[in-house]
Amino acid sequence: MQAVAQALVDRGHEVVWLASADNKARVLATGATFIETRAIAAVDAPFIRENSTGLLDRQFHRLESRLLAQVADYRAILADFPAEALLVDVFPHGARALYELGEIPVYATLGVIPFYTSSAAAPFPVSGDCPPTSWLGLVRNGLRQLINRWILLPLFLAPVLNRQRKLLGLKRLPFGEPAECFTYSSFLHIQASCPSLEFSHDPNSEQHKTRVTYVGPLVRPSPRTSTQLPSWWEEVVPHSRVVGITQGTLAMNPTSLIIPSVQALKDDSSLLLVVVSPHGKEVEDHVGQAPNVRYADWLPYHLLLPQLCLLITNGGYGSITQALSHGVPLLCAGQTEDKKDTAARITWCGAGIDLKTDNPTPGQVETAAKRILSDNSYSQKARILGDELNSLGGAQTASDALEALVVSTKEGATKSRK
Repeated sequence: MQAVAQALVDRGHEVVWLASADNKARVLATGATFIETRAIAAVDAPFIRENSTGLLDRQFHRLESRLLAQVADYRAILADFPAEALLVDVFPHGARALYELGEIPVYATLGVIPFYTSSAAAPFPVSGDCPPTSWLGLVRNGLRQLINRWILLPLFLAPVLNRQRKLLGLKRLPFGEPAECFTYSSFLHIQASCPSLEFSHDPNSEQHKTRVTYVGPLVRPSPRTSTQLPSWWEEVVPHSRVVGITQGTLAMNPTSLIIPSVQALKDDSSLLLVVVSPHGKEVEDHVGQAPNVRYADWLPYHLLLPQLCLLITNGGYGSITQALSHGVPLLCAGQTEDKKDTAARITWCGAGIDLKTDNPTPGQVETAAKRILSDNSYSQKARILGDELNSLGGAQTASDALEALVVSTKEGATKSRK
């Protein structure tokens, strides 16, 4: 979101950004106006305590008040700010309700998790699967998608949303809508990826098929101020075999991935390991000092990634697309939420290996890392994906699409008045 907000502000647009209190500095850094969530914050509090987003757990009862909370927080902004468009995360239940009430002209969604479609060949969300490669697999997967569309969503998700829509004076959702209708805007969906990384699948919804814009990684331009790099950084730049090791922003316990990765590779003198984690001291205390391991609480990805020959990660979507944009192959070890689906996309494209566990052994990491480092096909596939990602225009393309959406909406409104 930062990258898009920054691009819109740079073009002279007025941007008001609703976000949680702990993101205030990030919002203000883009030049956008910050508004703190209130009703949504109360709904989000249990997920924050669980280090979860609650987006993909399919416990639909946990959405019992989210639509109304979104509407309440949006209305608080719209009372003083007549927005020409609303850009929201996926699952835009509140934005859809406001549009149907006539309180906003149009809304768009921004996808920074895998793009999920509901066609017969599309893997089910949070399955960690790739598209089926046999007729039997295609039939089985297609049946699962049909059951989801015609039984599970109408029985378990739609009623939760319909109860909230009724309180707003809205009619019930149409029966049997494709899953995309619950997930993405039918006016514009911006996906921070590329078609190849998403199995080249189109939405299984006619109103969505021509409304998806791939933009590649969304990275906010680095601040003009100089970044304070560690004293050992000068060792990284000339080194030909630098391996990055990182573990995301929610599941940060270093014993699950960072420690076994360091244990697996610290004895290979041909490698320089760069561990990015606030738990570097804990890792070093556990594995002991090693001459080829360097620790940093944080490093800017735009400086780190171009130096890597391999990134070991638990598979966050943003990290994956940024690494690929620099042609870096990946070793993934993450099973929570959407991470297994991100890893499946990496293996499908041949740009890395998925260990299919949150807690790999040092032996598993060593075997997979050596396989990637000794087989040029992984880095070749990563560079091909990187070229595709980098060709899509990032935040500028996203801004173009949003501007075009506003223009077309205004033109449509003018014609309807005539």
